[in-house]
Amino acid sequence: MRKKQMKKRIAVLTGGGDCPGLNMALKAVSEYAMNHYGWEVIGVRNGLNGIVGDNSIINRDNAEFIDINIELPFNTFVRQGGTFLGAHRKIKKKSYSKVKNDEDLASVMLPAFKKNIKDLNIDGIISTGGDGSMFLMNFLCERAKIPFIGIPKTIDNDTPATEISIGFSSAVDACVNAMDNIFWTAKSHHRAICVEVMGRNTGHLAMHSGVASCADVILIPEIPYTIANIVKKLKSVMKTEQRDYFIIVVAEGAGAEKGKSLPKTYKSVAEYISDKLFDAGIEARADVLGYLQRGGLPNGYDRMLAAELGVMAVDLMAEGYTAYIMGMKDGKPTKIPLKSVCKKETRALDLNSPIVKTAEKLGIYIGEVKKK
Repeated sequence: MRKKQMKKRIAVLTGGGDCPGLNMALKAVSEYAMNHYGWEVIGVRNGLNGIVGDNSIINRDNAEFIDINIELPFNTFVRQGGTFLGAHRKIKKKSYSKVKNDEDLASVMLPAFKKNIKDLNIDGIISTGGDGSMFLMNFLCERAKIPFIGIPKTIDNDTPATEISIGFSSAVDACVNAMDNIFWTAKSHHRAICVEVMGRNTGHLAMHSGVASCADVILIPEIPYTIANIVKKLKSVMKTEQRDYFIIVVAEGAGAEKGKSLPKTYKSVAEYISDKLFDAGIEARADVLGYLQRGGLPNGYDRMLAAELGVMAVDLMAEGYTAYIMGMKDGKPTKIPLKSVCKKETRALDLNSPIVKTAEKLGIYIGEVKKK
C-alpha cells in the first residue's frame, strides 16, 4: 500500500530479539532521515514494549523513548553488539500475559498503541524485526493508519521473502570461531563433539557454519537422519583418515532420528545425539552454543547490509510506501510487500541450494537426502 504525503517525525525501534548489526541499521535510518530529509527521529526503547508496555513511551517518569540527534555516538554504537535501544520479546503488561494468539494480542494492544503514537505525534515507524514482530507491528500500524517499513533481522535467516537478514552472517562467524576452538578439545580427547546452534525450525545457520567448520556431520530440521548412518560416517572417517575426533553440527530444531520429536528426557538435540553415539561405542560430548551466537560484534557484511537496508527503508517511507520491508532478492536490496512475509511459514533451507549441494559433494553426512 502507498500513501501520498511524506512524513516528518518518525520512530525507530528494534522488534523481537537482539542480533549483531542492529545498531548500524538504527544509525543508517536515523542519520539519513535527519540529514537528508530533515525529519525528527525518536528511538523507542525495548521494542514494542516501549510503546504499549507498563513503562510505555507516554510515561514520562520512566521514559521509554529518546530524542535522537546527530550528537549521539553512533560510531561507537555500531562497534557494539546488540541494540543501544534495547530489545524485548515479551510485553510487560498483565492484561497481555494470557493472550496467546498474535492477532488477539495485537487487537488488545491497539488502543494503547493508537493513543501513545498520537500523543507523541509520530508520523511513521521503521522497525527491525523477524516475521513475528513485524506481523504485530504492521497489524497495529495498519489499524492506527500510520505508515510502517520493516527491516528483516534474525540470525536464523528464516524470514520469508528475503534471501538474508541482518545478523545471520555475524552469527555464522561466531559459530565457526566457537567450533574452531572446540576442534582442539575434540582432538585432544579423541571425541566426537556435538555442537548445537540456533535456527528455530530451519537449518540455515547449521548448514553454513557446519560447512565452513569442516564438520563431519550436519543435522538440520529439513532432512531426517539416522543414528546408524552417523556412526557409519564417523567409522568411515576413522578408517580412511586415521582420525578419531569429530565435529557434529546440529540445529536446535533437528529433533530425534527419522524425523521424530525429541524425547522430553533431553534438553537439547546435541545431548540426544551424544548419548546415542556413546551407546554405539563412540566417545561423545554435547555443547550448546546458546547466546554467544547472537551477542557478538557485527561483521563487515552485516554492517554493510544494515546500512543499505536502513537508508533504503527511509527512502521508501519518503516515497509514501507503507506495509513493506526492505529485503534482499538476487543479491540486491529490494522492497517487498509485508503480505509476502506475515502469516507465511518461516523460510526453510532450500535443499537444492549451493551450500547444501556443497556439503553433499564434500562427503559430509547431512541426513537421509532423497535422491532424485
